[in-house]
Amino acid sequence: MRKISILIIIGLLAFACKKEVKQPEKSLDKTAQLTLKNDSLEKEIVILKSLNDSILKIENVAENLWFDKVFNGGHLTRLGITNPEEFVENALRKRTDLIPFEAVMGGTMNFGKIQLLGNKWIIADYSDGHIQGRSIYEYRIDDKKALTFKILASNDTE
Repeated sequence: MRKISILIIIGLLAFACKKEVKQPEKSLDKTAQLTLKNDSLEKEIVILKSLNDSILKIENVAENLWFDKVFNGGHLTRLGITNPEEFVENALRKRTDLIPFEAVMGGTMNFGKIQLLGNKWIIADYSDGHIQGRSIYEYRIDDKKALTFKILASNDTE
């Protein structure tokens, strides 16, 4: 009886050892699979980020059909302004006081897309995350390169 119980214990130990030996192999296989999957997902993320960057570059390069730097921006380039669109846009972005609406719910009104319309006007949209709208502004520049803006019309959509 003692021999039988010893054989049973040895058999159980051998069976238990085999199971433990196989488990790490399975976990290694699973670890390798997860590593491969992680690597492939990281590669996809890199590809998607580069595609997104390319799309953003294309959008930023999009031509303004309403403003020609040579024809409409001549009066600005004669004053020594090399990039008239950027100059006027940046000046308007600093003037959030020209937005005809007050921000609500703790938001801050900021200009979004801005586009020059010829050599006198500019259209801009603005939002605080809750209220949004668009306005057309007239702009003028003096000999000292100081821009002044006057709001001509607004179309708000709350």
